[in-house]
Amino acid sequence: MILVDPSGRTRELGEPALAAMIARLEQRGAHPSFAAMLHAYLDRLPLASARSVLDLGCGTGVAARAVAGRPEFAGRIVGIDLSPHMAAAARRLAHEQGLAERITFQVGDSQALEEADAACDVVIAHTLMSHVPAPEAVLAEAARVVRPGGTVAIFDIDPASLTFGTEDPQYGERIEGAISTALLANPRLMRTMPLLLRRAGLELVDSLAWVISEIGTGDFWVGALDSFLVLVPEAGVLSLDEIQAFVDAQRRASAEGTFFASANYYAYLARRPA
Repeated sequence: MILVDPSGRTRELGEPALAAMIARLEQRGAHPSFAAMLHAYLDRLPLASARSVLDLGCGTGVAARAVAGRPEFAGRIVGIDLSPHMAAAARRLAHEQGLAERITFQVGDSQALEEADAACDVVIAHTLMSHVPAPEAVLAEAARVVRPGGTVAIFDIDPASLTFGTEDPQYGERIEGAISTALLANPRLMRTMPLLLRRAGLELVDSLAWVISEIGTGDFWVGALDSFLVLVPEAGVLSLDEIQAFVDAQRRASAEGTFFASANYYAYLARRPA
């Protein structure tokens, strides 16, 4: 499989792409709408009794830091990311927030974990699954390393639902398709997650769904545009001129009060049978 998505090949990326990715992860993680979704599904995890949490594809550590900062959690967290650059950024940010003693960040592949069987109470995959070339392998590993009775949490965007307002619908569909192809390896994955969880031997016990829509002016989605300018050309599906023209039009729409953008997000909570 030829992987286009830059997030799935972070070990190959140069400094500009990594910097753009880190900036977007932190900007997105700090946005009230996004933080509300994160804490909504964390509220449903058994964190008060969890001694060990594994954060797969941790990126800059947004989810790991959110867990560490919750008053009911007294355990330890290990965050794993494919990129040494991302892991280093995660360590720095955890240190800046006074959470470094609670979290260990390691370089590793979520499709082939080094953790022992049944080693974790909770496994989290926060905005990871749509980026990996073999999501079934990640779920199999999550099911292996979580203890019997433990919880696996999967959270991600439904990329196929991402849409921006454009005057020409065909143009809009083409650009949206290119963005989805460029930034995500599996644009429709979250729609098959209940089936994939069952195949991995995990029992679906809870789910949540959200829509982030911005109409008139944009904030959350306009914040993504800077990353598009770097990461979409990096993937090779649109030229810089093409994505620049789209980004400029979206910024004008927000400034003029004619902006529209929307996408769905889902969280799935599953249990390894005791």
